[in-house]
Amino acid sequence: MTTPDRTHERQLLQQTEKILLHPIHPHLISYCPTMDLIAVVTDEENLDVYRINGQRAFGLKRKSEDTSVDALQWEFNGKSIAVSWSDGSTDLVSAETGKMTHKDVMLPEVSRDGDKMLEEEAPARVKCMGWGLNFIDVEAVKKRTGLKTNSATASKTDAFGNPTTEDWDAFKDDTTLEDFLQRQPDFQTLDIAPDLPDQLAMMDMEALLPKLPAIPPAPALPFMRVLQADSGTFSSQAEVDALLHSHHLKDHNSVDMFIRCSDRGTIHPSIYDSLETVSVQLPRAWNMTSTPLLHTSHPYSCTHGLLMQTTRTDKRHIAFVPLTLNFIPSAGIYLHLIAAKTSQLQNLLLYLTQTLQRIRAFFKHAQDLPRKFMLNISETLADKGLGDLVTNLYHIACTGNCSPAMKEWLTDELTEAGHKRWDTTVSTSYTTLIALVHENLIPALDRCSLVLSRLRGLSAMHDQDWIFSGPQSDFSALLDALRKMRLLAHTALLYAAEEKRQFGCFSRWLRFMIDYQATELESQSRLEMENRDPGVDVGLVLQYIECGLTKSDLIPFFRLEGQLGGVGERGEVVSYDETRRAVEVGREGGGYREDALCLERVLGQLGEGVRALLRQVSGWQESNILMGGGVVLEESSAADEMGIVGDMRMVVEPSPAPSDDISTYILLAPPSSPPGSIHIHRLTHKPSITHLNKDIHTYAITTLDFNHHPSSSSNTGKNTTPESKILDAKFADNTNILILLQTPQPNTNNSANPAKNTILSLPYTQPAGPIIYTPLPLPTSTSTRLPDGTPAPASSRHHIHITREMVAKYTRHVFEGRFTPLRLVVNGRKGRRVIVVLGSDRKHYRVLDMDFASKMKKGEGKGKDKGGGGGGEESSSDGSDGELDREGDVEMRGA
Repeated sequence: MTTPDRTHERQLLQQTEKILLHPIHPHLISYCPTMDLIAVVTDEENLDVYRINGQRAFGLKRKSEDTSVDALQWEFNGKSIAVSWSDGSTDLVSAETGKMTHKDVMLPEVSRDGDKMLEEEAPARVKCMGWGLNFIDVEAVKKRTGLKTNSATASKTDAFGNPTTEDWDAFKDDTTLEDFLQRQPDFQTLDIAPDLPDQLAMMDMEALLPKLPAIPPAPALPFMRVLQADSGTFSSQAEVDALLHSHHLKDHNSVDMFIRCSDRGTIHPSIYDSLETVSVQLPRAWNMTSTPLLHTSHPYSCTHGLLMQTTRTDKRHIAFVPLTLNFIPSAGIYLHLIAAKTSQLQNLLLYLTQTLQRIRAFFKHAQDLPRKFMLNISETLADKGLGDLVTNLYHIACTGNCSPAMKEWLTDELTEAGHKRWDTTVSTSYTTLIALVHENLIPALDRCSLVLSRLRGLSAMHDQDWIFSGPQSDFSALLDALRKMRLLAHTALLYAAEEKRQFGCFSRWLRFMIDYQATELESQSRLEMENRDPGVDVGLVLQYIECGLTKSDLIPFFRLEGQLGGVGERGEVVSYDETRRAVEVGREGGGYREDALCLERVLGQLGEGVRALLRQVSGWQESNILMGGGVVLEESSAADEMGIVGDMRMVVEPSPAPSDDISTYILLAPPSSPPGSIHIHRLTHKPSITHLNKDIHTYAITTLDFNHHPSSSSNTGKNTTPESKILDAKFADNTNILILLQTPQPNTNNSANPAKNTILSLPYTQPAGPIIYTPLPLPTSTSTRLPDGTPAPASSRHHIHITREMVAKYTRHVFEGRFTPLRLVVNGRKGRRVIVVLGSDRKHYRVLDMDFASKMKKGEGKGKDKGGGGGGEESSSDGSDGELDREGDVEMRGA
């Protein structure tokens, strides 16, 4: 029931409420940007992802008792979620399938002195992560979204002042930046295809090839363990499509950036889902340690913003550090091609590795069960001096004479049931093995050839120091390795098909002999069987008994590299001609080089070459990344390492004059500051920050104080209003800040009237809003630069005292007394924005709908002013989403 004294309180529509069994970490709760999925990490260090209705969608179990989750980050389009563990590894889990796509992705070896990490030193841990999209041709996207349309069309007029027809074909629809950031953006509708020359360069022959199929599961045997390295990443077609036929490969004008920040201050950007990464950090000459706290980015800017805690000579600061990825604009449209193909090449290499592991598993499956059946009879024949099993079977097939020992084995041990198991196991294993080679292995090799040929062509048409710094012989060696693997795969395919055909004849003959030996001498059944043709080719039966039964021709191809017996050094490369000669000699039964026929050895050499190629790309990226400065924002303390109340956001603000400037807003309420105040830092800069003093145009600081309560005329002697406290603050969008404010009720019994918890929505980018930014003078702004900079003094900051009337005016939601909030999580796109509020017990969260009011207004068109209360004007000061209108106040109390 709603209490009468609370009927005037505002409340957002509550979508759901859930109480968990175990408490969760407050800093490890996140809402998916594009789907209604909420990711949490419990105190048992398990990742759980819930749907909006509270049903568990998928999760990730704790690796071991010694590991814990350090960071959690959704991909910008919600396709996957990254989980970083305390052992330094990162796992990527697909939101569409709930399965792991990349496992145990480690950071490169880094240390504070620049040398390789010592074995006894703990690995670097990921402190925070960021995931964003960066456009290559920003102007094309701005034109598509109409960002500069108004100013451009206004200037194109004739001599009489009338508008010309030059812009009649300009895009005039409602395309926004968020349309590019959807989970599956429609690039045909967005219409940002490259021009004809670039289209010819971006033509991809792989689009004409059929998709690679999923890798079938390994055979289940009680005496066989699946290799731990075989994680089953490609066990379903959805996973194969996500990694090898991803939709983002069709976007020629953007790159996906995944950035991991370690606790040692090193930053590791990766393009797409590439496992290769680079390592950059602040200049070592500064003798400064740093710990990253937050990350932000914008598609229009190649500079990513990092919020870091820096320590130098016992002085701790919180600083804004720009990370400029200069390789994005320098490579142009070819960056997408190179990044997409190198990432695809890595995934194809993983696909080949798992395919070969699965082929070996089925080949071992086909060998183990027959070997088990033949083991007992071989020992019996050896004890009785009757020769080996192959000789006895060969004798039976040629003469029809069966010794008593062989008859006992056929009729008493093997029997019809044993033969059925033998036939089913070997037949299905050979069928799956042939399908894996024909449908998985060879097509994947063909795709690798296309990718490498494409990259080799780009390398040949550019300077040697462009991206691929190595010679053209590197690509030739990789293509030669693919030729060798294709030759070995085709040869193995022929041998497997022949052995399957031989085994079919042998199996039918073996079943005939079991039935024949089970009959009595001189019986009618035996006479009938003697006069009946068994229907088998005895020649094929003899060939299988002699070769395929105990020494398959496939063994040299599927042998483990560790079983080569030291033949050939690990780094020694066998040429294609030597491999071809080894195949020919092996077919004739002569001696050959074992390492020349080992598919795993050739695949290992291919992997080494691919990794060396990717290191060239990483080296080029690292040389074009700038991280050489920063702006000191606030003083810091050791408590800030445990987490700060703050947020970051890059915004492109509309301006009368065309401008490419981007504003970075930073919310900060460190523990060292008063509990009722929060600082907003605003830096206006170019999209690419290469030099701080030149590219940062203005720097302003505004402090919001919620504890300034001037004495009223009726109570001039003292101020009895308690201190307010900011529990959390987040940027809701490019217009509003959400502040979780706790205000104790004055002059009351706390047990009867506890503290009041509200969510405020303050516009922060609109000139007509309550927040004003006054740029710092140039000398003061310059004095904040790292490494010797200090925060701007309080006298140069603009202070805004938030009164009770302003709090009432901008209140969006008031919590009832039984629910005490602790933390906010804001996510979602326009029309689907929500607020996830975590309770103070860390087991209880609520999901509030921010856009219900605007949707009701558009759908029903109701009039204004449906209820009073709250104080202040009711009109929205920002005019963007109407969150202050009274029709948005929905009474939703109770669970």
